[in-house]
Parts: sequence; structure tokens; C-alpha cells
Amino acid sequence: GACRGCKYRSVCVDGMEVGRLYVVRGVNERKRFQCPIHGELVLASIARANVEIASGARMVEGASFIYRSNCNEECEYRNYCKPEGVKEGDKLRVVRELGKINCKRFGELRIYEVSF
Repeated sequence: GACRGCKYRSVCVDGMEVGRLYVVRGVNERKRFQCPIHGELVLASIARANVEIASGARMVEGASFIYRSNCNEECEYRNYCKPEGVKEGDKLRVVRELGKINCKRFGELRIYEVSF
């Protein structure tokens, strides 16, 4: 669409993926652009957002692992087992342990904050 030929594409959407979550790290109010779709935009620095994930494994801060989900239950903890922004096969790193939940299917699971 309209973004294909835009001269600002490289600083706008090229570094982002559909289905991922991002956080704004900083905003440069002095850098403004006119977008034909969204109007006036400001330059911002973004990064992938950390997410919270459930695991039966005991992991330590800094440990890396590959995300695999083995549950398709629709339960109150689904957002930890299939978190938004995480895809099967993603390499994640443990930031810290946040607590525990009691899963009906797998028993006690630990909740971790993870980064990409």
C-alpha cells in the first residue's frame, strides 16, 4: 500500500513485525514527519516489550530458552502460556521470576518476565 514507496518507511515500519508488542524508549519531538495515512508523526525509539510467560521448568535469571507451547486450554492463565507478542520458536531470556500459578493441567507453574 501507501507505505511501500514512502521515504520514511525505514524509520517507521521496517523494523517492526505484525503481532509483536513494543515499548517506546524515547521520543524526539524535534523530528516530525507528515504521513499520508496517519498525519503528523514524531520520531520515537522502540524496543520489543518484555512479556510474562508460564513454565514448569525452574529457570534462573539470564537463562535463554526457545519458546514452545504445549497447551491449548482456554483457562484463566492462557495469557501466560500463549502470551501476545511471542511466537513458537522465539529465543527468550529470563529477566526474573514473578511468582507461581496452579495450573489445572500441569500443576504448579512459575511465571517469568522474559525478554527477546
